[in-house]
Amino acid sequence: MTYDLKAIMSAAWEIVRKANVALYGFRTIMRRALKAAWANAKHERAMRARQEKQKQASPAELRIQSEIAILESKAHWEQPDYARIGVLRAALRAALSQSCDHPTHRG
Repeated sequence: MTYDLKAIMSAAWEIVRKANVALYGFRTIMRRALKAAWANAKHERAMRARQEKQKQASPAELRIQSEIAILESKAHWEQPDYARIGVLRAALRAALSQSCDHPTHRG
């Protein structure tokens, strides 16, 4: 799978057009713009791969992952939260190993 180089360069030029080239210089702006455009392209590819992986996940895995995400998004954890996250992570590992053993269960 290759990256769309035209889209990356177009995104970089869009950043350059919006930047203050007179203040920082063209080379600096272009370097930063290309780094940002490449980082964005890599991030988008990783997100697509993650979405594909989630499409293949079983309902049990999705439920456990959503419970973990909810718990991890809490601002303040209490002692039961630490115990619950350990139980959820162990359940997720078990669900993942079970799905690897039986690939026909995936949708």
